[in-house]
Amino acid sequence: MHSHSRRSFLERTLGSLWPASGLLGQASLRAAEARAQAKYALPVLFDIEMAAPGVYAALAKPYAVTHCNAVIFENAEDILVVDTHSSPTAVASLVSQIRREITKKPVRYVVNTHYHGDHVQGTPAYRRIAPRADIISSEATREWLAADGGKALRSSLEKARENLDNFKKRAASAKTPEERAYWEKTAREMADYVAEMKDYAPELPNVTFSRDLIIRDKAHDLHLAFRGKGHTAGDIVVYCPQKRVLAGGDLLHNSSAYMGDGYPKAWPNTLIELADFDFAILAGGHGGVHRDRRVAYDMGAYISELADLVGRAAERGKPLEQIQKEITPDHLVSFRGGYGRMIAEERFKRSPQLPGRTADMLLPEIVRSNVAQVHATLNKT
Repeated sequence: MHSHSRRSFLERTLGSLWPASGLLGQASLRAAEARAQAKYALPVLFDIEMAAPGVYAALAKPYAVTHCNAVIFENAEDILVVDTHSSPTAVASLVSQIRREITKKPVRYVVNTHYHGDHVQGTPAYRRIAPRADIISSEATREWLAADGGKALRSSLEKARENLDNFKKRAASAKTPEERAYWEKTAREMADYVAEMKDYAPELPNVTFSRDLIIRDKAHDLHLAFRGKGHTAGDIVVYCPQKRVLAGGDLLHNSSAYMGDGYPKAWPNTLIELADFDFAILAGGHGGVHRDRRVAYDMGAYISELADLVGRAAERGKPLEQIQKEITPDHLVSFRGGYGRMIAEERFKRSPQLPGRTADMLLPEIVRSNVAQVHATLNKT
């Protein structure tokens, strides 16, 4: 099998467990954990929830550096893990937690749903922990990572250092003990991240595909699919038909969406394409496990409405600041069924919040940010 190009519909039958790989993986995991323990504490960064028998969501806890969720599919003799978070330490932490709470089976497949750092920067840890594992992405994601991944990391680290300085200043000027404790904790977490990532070297996927890749296992089938541009140019999902679970990455989840690298005119249509998968349970890249497939239509309706409103306002020559004032949560038809409240509540639960903040305070900020992102990306094709 050539590891860098798959341009047709693929089916693979998995072989049996590789004992040597399992032993190497265990030894590498212990070494990774030891390194992390020596330099940094190895925090528990995830809450693990069973989405369905043999399928687990690792839900990221609030942390200064955003980590994506992971989805773990337990195969007959190994596991597939969807997405790799913002750092190798996060991966070491999760794999240790998987071994304690789910299974000691080795990692055989790692999926990068798209190129954002909070979904791919932990990938090198999997290469050390499971040297024979396949790292899988769409062709578009691998191309972007190869061309721009290093530059994006350098830019994000510069921003992280700026944030660290800001957090320290806020801690020093805090007006209450609770506020000071919040900023001090946030600064510690950011400092750990900056220190860990200064010598980081990325790891590219070694298996890519253009539209579909099916992994057939004794336990279940796993259907990896690209259905079009959305959150990025190369988002893929993982669907298990026997369990009716969809791992949606950032293409589809039940929290607030980042749209700054998105395709707002194409994204809703891509979500409609996901209706081909008869999923009843969504485990997305952020937010929580969601047991109602209508979320795909709700998210698509929101993005479509924003694209329409922002586009018409821009055509009339309105500046961004005015558009942001006019498009508010109360203005959005797509929020009337409860979608707006849901994404605000999920964002609130799973990201750091200053003392006194509420989910209701978040929703106007989410909309304002999304309006700016759609305004900047509206004409992307």
